[in-house]
Amino acid sequence: MKHLTTIVCSLLLATSLGAQNQAPVISNFLVQPDVPNNSATLSYTLNDAETDPLEVTVQFSTDAGKTFSNLTGTSISGDVGFPVMPGSRSASCTGLNFIPGGQYSFRIIADDKQPFDIQALVNEVDSNRLRQDLIFVEGIRHRTTGLAHLNETRDSLRHLFENAGLYFENQTFNYTNTTGQNLIATLPGTSAAEKVVIVDAHYDTVNNAPGADDNGSGTVGMMEITRLLSRYPSKKSQRYIGFDLEESGLIGSTRYVTTGIPANEQIEGVFNFEMIGYWSDQPNTQTLPTGFGLLFPLQQQAVVNNQYRGDFITNVGSAASQSLLLLFSSAAQQYVPELKVISLEVPGNGSQVPDLRRSDHAPFWDSNRKALMLTDGANFRNECYHTAGDTLEDKLNFTFMSQVVKATLAAMAQLVEIQHADWASSSFEIASAATEPLPCGFRLVQTPGLGLQANACFTDNITVELYDLKGTLLVQRALYIPAGGFIELPTAHLPSGAYALKIRHASGIYAQKVLIP
Repeated sequence: MKHLTTIVCSLLLATSLGAQNQAPVISNFLVQPDVPNNSATLSYTLNDAETDPLEVTVQFSTDAGKTFSNLTGTSISGDVGFPVMPGSRSASCTGLNFIPGGQYSFRIIADDKQPFDIQALVNEVDSNRLRQDLIFVEGIRHRTTGLAHLNETRDSLRHLFENAGLYFENQTFNYTNTTGQNLIATLPGTSAAEKVVIVDAHYDTVNNAPGADDNGSGTVGMMEITRLLSRYPSKKSQRYIGFDLEESGLIGSTRYVTTGIPANEQIEGVFNFEMIGYWSDQPNTQTLPTGFGLLFPLQQQAVVNNQYRGDFITNVGSAASQSLLLLFSSAAQQYVPELKVISLEVPGNGSQVPDLRRSDHAPFWDSNRKALMLTDGANFRNECYHTAGDTLEDKLNFTFMSQVVKATLAAMAQLVEIQHADWASSSFEIASAATEPLPCGFRLVQTPGLGLQANACFTDNITVELYDLKGTLLVQRALYIPAGGFIELPTAHLPSGAYALKIRHASGIYAQKVLIP
């Protein structure tokens, strides 16, 4: 039988928040399903720096974490609801109706009901991390001339999404002689999950370009927001998408809009990153499409008055996206005032200005959904567009890139209604055969470090992996723990804080957040 426990974490360190109220932290979340009795026991640890009383919500999923519903009333008892104080806690769930072959998930949310400090979150955007990500992503990512690195990039995005504990889907589709892949990760909302907010970027390139700006810059921007925002639950659903085959004619995004959006979902807004790294404060480094001034005279005059400097981000939305345009521009003004923004509201679906439809926002416009293109201007600014010269060294400005990411993060956090809370999930599959469904288990032991105590049936070889909250692998050990045995993990060299632990063994994978003192 396969048993998968996925716990993802959110810890905002005191060093980054200063005197601000810190969000609660859930750790050691374990679920013991009792299949014959259609019940389960949950145990978890709550930490809160200010010892605030917490509202604890438990949700249950019958589709492996794609959707959740609240457990309320007689179906749950124990340390749930409000108020629940920090400490070691437990809850019991009944009436769950497990079936053989079913895939289930529990999710727990702990909210201290404090206001969320969006500025502190915005300040966590790291230009050095953007650079390091782009050093990896840079390289031809094309279905024929760069397939190896295209697949490496896909794997990197998939690992990021999975390590964050998001519900991952790979939307595949045929195109000529290849299989396109839209990489889709979702954090379901806690109370309005049918309302979805998307940040996306296409990760492919043309056949001759390493694509640092087009669209490596957008890809790493989406990755950074995934890391930072998905640590926190939100009332609406968060979604992160890497679109494929944009360079072949918006193939991936068109396929997603036409066949990938469930009928019951309402897309609240889309932030599409299309080249966000090229910046120049030199005069005459920005050009404009033919006829630009006829539709956007005020914006053209602003560029003229600035001596055609390419030192701004363009915020482009359709007529239906006006509220989203205003949200982004106001978020930039409030949280990243140093970022220059020029906003363009195109008539209708933008058909009068085809140069402003050349990215993955256009299919959303065509379906009358709210979407923005956030762009540095592509070939109207970057002279290396679609050439072998589209590299990061001495060309891209990571301060500018981080400012764009910050403004988008602030806007998205507001739109999804981020909560000052933590969340964790645990997923498992019920065996199809009529055998004992519970897997062999283990117990985490705080030693002063971190140890594993095996139970009587857990006698297989295992691989232990420890990750930081950015998804970086820090410890990997192949171990054998005899029945009832104990082994201490090598964590003495690691600083105190929260980490993600994965244990791989013959029956599946366990994963959960752990705190190292």
